[in-house]
Amino acid sequence: MIFRFASSINRPPLALIFIGLLSLPSFAEEVVPAQAVGISAERLKRVDALSQRYVGEGRVAGMVTLVSRHGKLVQARAEGALGMDNPLPMQIDTLFRIYSMTKAVTAVAALILYEEGAFHLDDPVEKFLPALAGLQVDDDGVLRDVKVPMTMHHLFTHMAGLSYGYGDAEHTARIKALDLAGSPDTATYIKRLAKLPLKHDPGAGWRYGFATDVLGAVVEAISGQRLGAFMAERIFARLGMTDTFFEVPEDKLHRLASNHFWNKGANTMAVVSGLPFEPGYRVSKFDAGGAGLISTAGDYLKFLEMLRRGGEIDGEWLLSPKLLKYMTQDHLPKSITDANIGQDHDRNLGLGGGHGLGIGVYIDPVRRGVLSSKGELDWGGAAGTVYWLDPVEDLIVIGMTQLFASPWRLRDDLSVATYQSLTVTLE
Repeated sequence: MIFRFASSINRPPLALIFIGLLSLPSFAEEVVPAQAVGISAERLKRVDALSQRYVGEGRVAGMVTLVSRHGKLVQARAEGALGMDNPLPMQIDTLFRIYSMTKAVTAVAALILYEEGAFHLDDPVEKFLPALAGLQVDDDGVLRDVKVPMTMHHLFTHMAGLSYGYGDAEHTARIKALDLAGSPDTATYIKRLAKLPLKHDPGAGWRYGFATDVLGAVVEAISGQRLGAFMAERIFARLGMTDTFFEVPEDKLHRLASNHFWNKGANTMAVVSGLPFEPGYRVSKFDAGGAGLISTAGDYLKFLEMLRRGGEIDGEWLLSPKLLKYMTQDHLPKSITDANIGQDHDRNLGLGGGHGLGIGVYIDPVRRGVLSSKGELDWGGAAGTVYWLDPVEDLIVIGMTQLFASPWRLRDDLSVATYQSLTVTLE
């Protein structure tokens, strides 16, 4: 049975949406007329219609969407409810577990240290995390020592050989046996991870996995701070990201959306976690650089706006423009990006997709097969959150929901709904 919400929940009062907009960045406190930035206001309504359809058909409990062009917010909508177990209306400032959208933030944290001369990209990771010395590779069921050391560049680009184990029952069992998710702190996590065999030698392939958690651990080792404290001081405070953290403050827990998963057999949603109204809610016990942050659409827009502006915010440089250009190029060899799905192409990378330093980079929109631009920077989270920054069209799009194992093509649907509204293209 398809779960449906009452119409009163589908469409939150305009006053609630306006209140949510107050938390948006100073450069985008008001929604400007779409036509002022080369977008058809009438055609842009298809983004609103998309979120209405997703909620109305029971695909998600609720959703927040933002569209910004030239640094001007042109679309902002909160649709549906906080969860199947929480009928409060979704709002612009709703908190979401952003999971792998954490990765780009962790990469920026590490690159701040890189620009300060704390490491080189070809430095071995064991220089900063000695517990990762002597790693082994699972070579067709036979364990052997790695042929080359794992470097910082391997961590940024997911070429370290670390894998989440998707579709690999044996590797997944090893991960579970090590209880990586239950690690009480970063040091314990790294010690346990050191026992997990790599899926290939560092640099020999692309494998989506725990590399960014390790990158976060390096940030802690170099800075002497917990990752969350470093991010709060060096990134969040400077960007005005007051709603992004690894641990939800008690007075903000009521704004946290419930998490869901798609039950394929029943063809409906089910709640993963209800409303954890207790102090210190976290995704993981340690500050997981790969998947631990909780944030809002408005806060993540501030982060992406900093990237769009080449590292600048309010006249100061969080990162240099030169580094941003380097970070956002595809760093993968063609042998990886040209591979075919169904053979040795990783589905997480996607056809037409490359990878920069901590962020996805679309290098071939035609091969991707979806209306988009070359050079789009993007990624998403395991519970359905998505974003992209298009440097060609000077466009940022964010979609936030909470649904594991989603069968829906939200990223692609949002792409079509957004790009079809452009009346002035810059390509």
